[in-house]
Amino acid sequence: MTKNLLKQIMIKEVESPAAMDARELVTAIEAGYLVGREPKHTQKKTFGPSTIAYGHGECPRYWYLAFEGAMFEDNSDPYAVANMSNGTLAHGRIEEAIKNSGLSIDSEFKIFNDDPPIFGYVDNFINWKGEEVVVEVKTTNNEVFEYRKRTGKPKMGHVVQILIYMKILNKAKGVLIYENKNTHELLVIPVEVNDHYRKWIDEAFEWMRIVRKSWEVKELPTKNYRSNSKICKNCPIRKACDEAGAGVIKIASLEELSEAL
Repeated sequence: MTKNLLKQIMIKEVESPAAMDARELVTAIEAGYLVGREPKHTQKKTFGPSTIAYGHGECPRYWYLAFEGAMFEDNSDPYAVANMSNGTLAHGRIEEAIKNSGLSIDSEFKIFNDDPPIFGYVDNFINWKGEEVVVEVKTTNNEVFEYRKRTGKPKMGHVVQILIYMKILNKAKGVLIYENKNTHELLVIPVEVNDHYRKWIDEAFEWMRIVRKSWEVKELPTKNYRSNSKICKNCPIRKACDEAGAGVIKIASLEELSEAL
C-alpha cells in the first residue's frame, strides 16, 4: 500500500466531531430545575404568613379565589428555583448551628391560628439570656446584605412574616437572621413589638377576617389592580382571576407595613 493511499484512507476514517452547542446543554439543565413545578389545582385552607408578606398576598381577591380553589401556575424561572433551593440548604445549616449552640427551644415547627385561619412554619424559637425569641432566617446576595448591615434595615415583608408568628405565639421579641450567600456572614436584626407594629398587625388580622368572611358568604371581591400591574403579572392564579368575573364587594388591599418611626 502506497503512502498516498494510506493517507487518503486515514483522512476518510478520522472525522472532526460536531461542535457542542453549549447553550442547548444549559437549556436542558435549566429545564431540570422546573420539573415538578407544573400548574396544579390547589385549594388553600388558611392564610400563609410568607404569602401575606409579598405582592399578591395583599390582594383580597387572590385569597378569595385561593380559598375557592384555583389552578396555580409557578412563575419562577430556573434560577429563582435554584435560589430557593440554596435558601433551604442555608436554613438547615443555620438551624443546625443554632441547635448546636444550645440556644434552640424548638425549630421548624408548625403554628396555627383559628380566627383568622393561619398556618405556617417558624424557623426557630430560642432562649436568649432568659427571654424567648422568635427567629426567622433569610438569605441574600452580598450587595443587599451589605446594605442591611450598613443601615440596620430589614425588608419589611420579612418583618410582616415574623410579626405574624410573634402575635400567634404571643411573644414580644424576634430576630431576623440574614446570611450573606457569598460569604456566609450572619447579620442579626432585632424586631420588637411596639405601638406602630402592634396597630398594624391587629389591623392585618382584622383584614384577614373580613376577607375570609367574604369567601364564606360567597361575595367575590372586585379587582384592586390593573391587569398589567406587577402584582397581577406575578400572581400565580392570574388566569382564574380573569375568568372569575367582576366581583360584588369592595375590599381594600392590605395596607403595606411602613418602617417604625
